[in-house]
Amino acid sequence: ISVLDHGFVRLVDHMGGDLSVVRAARVSYDAAWRAGEDQGGDDRLIRYLWRNHHTTPFEAVTLTFEVKAPIFIFRQWHRHRTWSFNELSARYRELPEEYYVPSPDVIGQQSASNKQGRDISGVPDSESSALIDRAGATAFDAYRTLLARGVPRELARSVLPVSTYSHMFATVNLLNLMKFLSLRCHPHAQWEIQQYGRALRGLARQVAPVSIDAWESSVS
Repeated sequence: ISVLDHGFVRLVDHMGGDLSVVRAARVSYDAAWRAGEDQGGDDRLIRYLWRNHHTTPFEAVTLTFEVKAPIFIFRQWHRHRTWSFNELSARYRELPEEYYVPSPDVIGQQSASNKQGRDISGVPDSESSALIDRAGATAFDAYRTLLARGVPRELARSVLPVSTYSHMFATVNLLNLMKFLSLRCHPHAQWEIQQYGRALRGLARQVAPVSIDAWESSVS
């Protein structure tokens, strides 16, 4: 799923699904063998589990995503320490000239009521978008110049902005993914990471649709 101007999220691999959640729950009364026999009953059980905070069975599902996103998004993402991350290293390879430039209609203004957020309503800000673009281009000019001079990659990268795109594989169980989505799909989350949250939600729905529906019903 394409996200922002150069980013994406891809489901690479997964283990388990809704049936895994049901099986893990039913083993508590030695009835794991019943999982899959009654679709309606299984669906009701999943919704019951989530509604009543019996969440351990959701850990039976694991998902791995490939993600390309600006570094400032990764820094927020990595706060979720229940994930396992493996990220591109600019010590090993030169980074391509890809940096995030917000479209004028999503820049907005600093929120008067939220210290960490912004108010996107209002007039599109083409001038600020162009300024961000020029700053990124200037930084990459310096980066390439340093590399051409033989400066080590691990130092040359220091001139690049946090809008620079990076690339990672990220693995998480379904429970912790839904906790991530509760925070990062929330309207108070940064607009850019909300877009990644929505992409993750769409991909996770392919793996565990009933579980995702149960989560959505609790946050709507």
